[in-house]
Amino acid sequence: MEKDLLGASAPAKQQKYYEKEMKCEFLFKESGPFWHLCTPGHLTEILLINYEDFEFGMNLTGICADKFPQLKIFTFELMDNHIHIILSGEKHLCEAMFVLFSSRLRRYLAKCGRKVDFSGFTPTLIQIPNLNALRNEIAYVNRNGFLVNSSHTPFSYPWGAGCEYFNRRIPDSFWTPFNTISIDNRRKICHSKDISLSDKLKVYNNIIQPLSFCYITEGEAFFRDAHHYFNLMSKNYEAYCEIAKRLSDSIFVSDEEMFSAVSAMCQKAFNTTKPSLLSPKAKIEMAKTMHSDYNATNKQIQRILRLDSEIVNTLFPSKG
Repeated sequence: MEKDLLGASAPAKQQKYYEKEMKCEFLFKESGPFWHLCTPGHLTEILLINYEDFEFGMNLTGICADKFPQLKIFTFELMDNHIHIILSGEKHLCEAMFVLFSSRLRRYLAKCGRKVDFSGFTPTLIQIPNLNALRNEIAYVNRNGFLVNSSHTPFSYPWGAGCEYFNRRIPDSFWTPFNTISIDNRRKICHSKDISLSDKLKVYNNIIQPLSFCYITEGEAFFRDAHHYFNLMSKNYEAYCEIAKRLSDSIFVSDEEMFSAVSAMCQKAFNTTKPSLLSPKAKIEMAKTMHSDYNATNKQIQRILRLDSEIVNTLFPSKG
């Protein structure tokens, strides 16, 4: 019987794969309905501009999750002008939770003396129909922060729960139960006199920790294992493309990832791995593929193909 380098037979590996997949499917079917709640960054001005704003956003997410215990948040990411949340529960409760989030955020920014147009800060709730879609949506959200911040990886971006997936950063022995800290500190964390929260919430460095209100362990269980999760995080560009188009997100892969994907396409179509060496006609063809299939920005197309900005902007004029 054929064995791999570790001595496991091929049929045994296949059975293990099947068992893991069935466990994931069972968990999906027993849970739900699942949703991707997001707001349109391309229609919203900057909301969170500094550390204190993002700290407030993290705490507000924890407060909202605690106020709606019927919902399960599996992951979320806070960006400067939009949010992504993967969650399960009744649709009207998801919408009600967002109303609370939005109203508290408006009040916070008003107290900070900032006048912000919230007309574009409206939620879209997209139902997630199957297990594979849920996996892709979780991976997409957990990649979001690092794409716009070159200082981070998906495992270090601090303003969300993605950094906790298969990567416990802070031992829970460092956390402090929210309800044991002073009333003044609780009010500072909540930016409110209403500090009535459940005993499950834990705080570290004045931030309510996602692991105390997100169902991250259950979110991880939708993947066969850590290797499966990492592969989806790093290679599933086609799925990210479809999600990005649906959400009107401008960026869904980094320049390095885009270059790798384009190089592979060039090798297949033009027998070269150097996009900049393509003929002018081939560059135009590749630019169209990058734009339509990979949602590449004009600047990404310029940088990777070494195309003149006037040519790219003529091909893909700004919609703004």
